[in-house]
Amino acid sequence: MLLKSRHIYNDMAKILKIQTGTVDVVVTQEFDDEDTAMAGTEVNKTDVKIAEFKVENIKWKKGEIKNE
Repeated sequence: MLLKSRHIYNDMAKILKIQTGTVDVVVTQEFDDEDTAMAGTEVNKTDVKIAEFKVENIKWKKGEIKNE
């Protein structure tokens, strides 16, 4: 009689916390001149600051964040 053994590994699974909500941001862009600023093209520098983040929903799941 042949017995099959079953190994159970208790690896620590990664847990993802996924938060969705609304964000208030301030976006500052730097242009060379007024014409490119009015057209919104050729941005030299962009700075984004998060003023407020309001969480509306939280989900939990097992997994890992994949590098894309």
